[in-house]
Amino acid sequence: MAVTRAEYAKQVNTMRSFLQGKDYHLALAAMEFAMPCHTGTRKDGVSPEFSHQMFIALYVLSITPLLLYPEETLAAVFLHDVCEDYPVTYEEIERLFGKRVREAVELLTKKKDGVRIPDDVYYERMALNEIASIVKGVDRAHNIHSMHSADWSIDKQQAYLDFVFDYVLPMLKKARKKFTRQRLAYENIKSVLLMQARPIQLLLDAKAAPNASEKLV
Repeated sequence: MAVTRAEYAKQVNTMRSFLQGKDYHLALAAMEFAMPCHTGTRKDGVSPEFSHQMFIALYVLSITPLLLYPEETLAAVFLHDVCEDYPVTYEEIERLFGKRVREAVELLTKKKDGVRIPDDVYYERMALNEIASIVKGVDRAHNIHSMHSADWSIDKQQAYLDFVFDYVLPMLKKARKKFTRQRLAYENIKSVLLMQARPIQLLLDAKAAPNASEKLV
């Protein structure tokens, strides 16, 4: 679902107020640092680019009691694309936001300086980090949520769903076993991913075999 500029502005103001009220100054600084980097528009042609980070942050806020490092996780949410898409170094992230946030952002960065990490290695590494594993799970949830408004082809939507089952859900399972104190957070994200993916899979199946419903009559 597209987010208008007015709706986005309200989200930003609400987020600022909440983070200040919680004394989450590190997360607030991360948000203010990342926002000027993301000035474009998402694939739907309407939503501001940074509305993606805002969606993830709002979700993470709803599960902060289940997280080991809620403020650092929020900081990583805001920063998770800056090193991959913009000339921001890991050293700068660590200097401004600390080692824990830097490690998560580095793990979330799939391509840097022309080097792309293979999918199996990428997700295996994130499963070993209590922050990156949460951020990536919610990141994928939002991308599924916004697939239709991005006008993706059937093949691309199917490939994305397959990727969730082949890589994202196994990553969450491994992380859940390693970081047992965050178990309920991983279960929450898994449930949302499945709740989003299954109806879309039914729609894709119907589009791929439009006469299937007639055969069932």
